[in-house]
Amino acid sequence: MRIFCLLLAFLPFSGLTQSLIPVADQTFKMDGDHVFSYAFAQGDQIALHIELLVGRQVREVEFRQHNGPVLFSDFALDSFLNKTILIPQTGVYTLALRERGMGKKVCRFTLSRTPAGPVTERMDTRVPWDLQQFPQYREQRRLILVGKKPDVVSLKGQTNVSASKLGLKNPVGTYQFSLPPHTVNWAYRISVGQALNDARKKDADQLTSALNSGAAKLLPVAPETALAAFALGMAIDLSVPKVGEAVEYALLSGDNVEKFRKREQYQAFLWQSSVSVDVQRRYTPLEGSYYFAFRTSNWFDDITVNIDIEAVTETPIYAEEYFLEPVR
Repeated sequence: MRIFCLLLAFLPFSGLTQSLIPVADQTFKMDGDHVFSYAFAQGDQIALHIELLVGRQVREVEFRQHNGPVLFSDFALDSFLNKTILIPQTGVYTLALRERGMGKKVCRFTLSRTPAGPVTERMDTRVPWDLQQFPQYREQRRLILVGKKPDVVSLKGQTNVSASKLGLKNPVGTYQFSLPPHTVNWAYRISVGQALNDARKKDADQLTSALNSGAAKLLPVAPETALAAFALGMAIDLSVPKVGEAVEYALLSGDNVEKFRKREQYQAFLWQSSVSVDVQRRYTPLEGSYYFAFRTSNWFDDITVNIDIEAVTETPIYAEEYFLEPVR
């Protein structure tokens, strides 16, 4: 029995060690009755602070459960008041400040809550309906967005672009890729033939230098490649050599690929001519499937095009929130 009593004494103190969650901060002129309504969860400890900014006295302060018992009241309040109130059950509670004096008075109050535990930490304290018209209410739950998890998804591939063979072949190649869900931006590098090896080596040196300088500490995710750091917004000088075979390319949706092949009029997100290496950061298009389409002017030799993509994603994180709704 003695141990049980000690545990009971310790539990409220444990709740107080949690962070205060602001609920309300109101400043207003006192004139008649002022009633404010809020929703609280069972076990909440409410920190009430009232301060009279102008004037000498507030006639009455009352904190009660809607259509229930009074949890706290005070009369002839001078200057300020601090009070901690334990919420006995989940429901609607009202704070009433009443004044019948003639003098000018300005009052401010703040309300904060310390939840009993993580289950009720996310409680919507608003009461956005008319309690006189709908006095009955029920407890509900819903999912709300509480954050986003950043990540970088790497995609790599290559495609062969046929030479024209003196007009016997269509000198076109395509590479299809799918940006992952929740992509917010991405970066890519197009490299023709052996230019890729030189670019990757120089970029690795650039990334090492950036990491040693501490610049990556500001990024939401630790980049594994220089291209990933570039996609995340780091100011890093990616190498773009101008040597080697050149290729024309376009970034397309699926319904424009065949038009590109046939040299018909097409719509592209971007088009570049005569590049051996190209690096860009993109904010459109985002998640979904797309194509890089390539065309070479080489008559005899096929060329290999390498594609590196680093997609920055922000996956939504949801949590359960408690709220009250009226019974209509």
